[in-house]
Amino acid sequence: MEDIINQIDGRVQIIFEKTSEYNQTYRDALWMTQEEYDATSSETIESMKQERFDNWLAIVNALPTE
Repeated sequence: MEDIINQIDGRVQIIFEKTSEYNQTYRDALWMTQEEYDATSSETIESMKQERFDNWLAIVNALPTE
């Protein structure tokens, strides 16, 4: 899925989806002001998306605790 970029009330919403090697799908959105979006490189946005995905994978794949 390609990113979906919406502009809502002066804010930018970037909806993205990533799939793990085990076919687990994660879908989320980044929100920022238009000014932040304009000042943020595509590499930084990709890094932000990857960080959220990695954190989600760590949670869903963690061993259960008692």
